[in-house]
Amino acid sequence: MTQEGAEVRSYEHSIAEVDRIRDIIFGSQMRSYEQQFKRVAWQLEQINKQLEELRASLNRQRADLEGQTLKLQEATEQAQKDMERTLSKQIAQLRAGMDKQGADLGTQLRDQVAELSRKDEALRSEFINAFDSLEAEKTSRGHLGDLLVEMGTRLKQQADLTDLLGQLAQAPAEQTK
Repeated sequence: MTQEGAEVRSYEHSIAEVDRIRDIIFGSQMRSYEQQFKRVAWQLEQINKQLEELRASLNRQRADLEGQTLKLQEATEQAQKDMERTLSKQIAQLRAGMDKQGADLGTQLRDQVAELSRKDEALRSEFINAFDSLEAEKTSRGHLGDLLVEMGTRLKQQADLTDLLGQLAQAPAEQTK
């Protein structure tokens, strides 16, 4: 075993010598490479930190933008609802105003129709009284024809029939004089 032990020691010694020679030949380059690798590893670590910070910042910005978008959407929906309510109220007010105006116009129209009916009835009554008065006084046919022509002319000119009937009532009184 001694021979084997000597061979093992010799082998280990050879390996140590090879390492020492390698260190002499390549030592400075290896140290330089190690420093460069350490520097690259440190730079990669810094870049990873920056990427993580950037990722976190982007996530915060995205969350902020989503929050702002949600708030803006809610505000828009609320404004739309408010506008719809306002428009509905205005439409209801306009309808109520139009209904009131329609009712007022209907009432005015009925009142005017009633007034015209009363005036028509009064004119008919006066006209009948005037005719009765003329008949009672036995107005001449010529005079009666002239009165009817005068009445037709005034009707065409839309003169007041009350004045005409008043004149008719005075005409027999003048004839009797």
